[in-house]
Amino acid sequence: MRTVYVTEKGATLRREGALLRLVLRGESLAEISAHDLGQMVLMGNVSLTPGALDLLLERNVDTVFLTHHGRFRARLTGGLSTNVRLRLAQYRCLVDPDLALAAARSIVEAKIANSRTFIQRFRRRHGERDELVYAERALGAARLRTALCSTLDEVRGCEGSAAAAYFRAFGSLIRVPGFSFDGRNRHPPLDPVNALLSLGYTLLANNVEAAIEVVGLDPYLGSLHAPAPGRPSLACDLMEEFRVPAVDALVVAALNRGAIPPEGFEDAGPGEPVVMRKETVRAFVHMFESRMRGPAQPVCPGAAATYRGAIEAQVRRFARYLTSEERPYQPYRPR
Repeated sequence: MRTVYVTEKGATLRREGALLRLVLRGESLAEISAHDLGQMVLMGNVSLTPGALDLLLERNVDTVFLTHHGRFRARLTGGLSTNVRLRLAQYRCLVDPDLALAAARSIVEAKIANSRTFIQRFRRRHGERDELVYAERALGAARLRTALCSTLDEVRGCEGSAAAAYFRAFGSLIRVPGFSFDGRNRHPPLDPVNALLSLGYTLLANNVEAAIEVVGLDPYLGSLHAPAPGRPSLACDLMEEFRVPAVDALVVAALNRGAIPPEGFEDAGPGEPVVMRKETVRAFVHMFESRMRGPAQPVCPGAAATYRGAIEAQVRRFARYLTSEERPYQPYRPR
């Protein structure tokens, strides 16, 4: 199933039979067939006619509304999964302190290990940097501490300290002039690197939540992220394993290869959010979708060897953990 992104400001999607036509100021820009459309992501000021809305609902297309800068606004989906037994298993498992702790611990260990592996590979290719050496050591220690955690709060503390160590060194991974990274900031992001990371994480979260809906789980009950109004905690949990390989590595490669130049952003002034130009958003969305469709280490024999396939297979693996078919939970750890 395809994912289609619409980034054209002021455009309208109209229905023509089983097609969606993208129109801007009376001019037809594209035709989108609905027969194999799995997800539609609308960014910024994009309108739907009632007919287009009806077609998306009729075909049960996961439709996501983002701001132009990539912040989540809303989601339009069909009805809830009818797999009541799976959801009951999820509720029973994730309210069990021991099972919730075990799942959260596995997820955080994998996230830390993936971060450490990314830094190790960068060091081998580009030489030693003190910041990277320190980060690698700190991540190794955080992973060992995580394995010994006996409460969810301890796991969350280890995840937070590991993320702080990782992002202290993240700026050293960017080797081109014109970009700087002094730490993670968001809501809103204040510099180009953070803006790309935030957009990438939003797009990744959409893919993970879509896979959760396909499998039939409740996206709002997880283990690592506590339940909160409006937060898809399970999606936040399961995307942790994919942050580094699917987003961080993509951002670093895009910047270091010159695919996104410094001129692709507008500085609104001190303390104000950075503004991504339309061309930058479009280019990064294209690169992200290429990553989702591109090769990834398969989760299990028979699973699609793409990142999107790996995400869905990983969600199914988590469902098997919830139903006691596969324990302990095995998170995504690409070699």
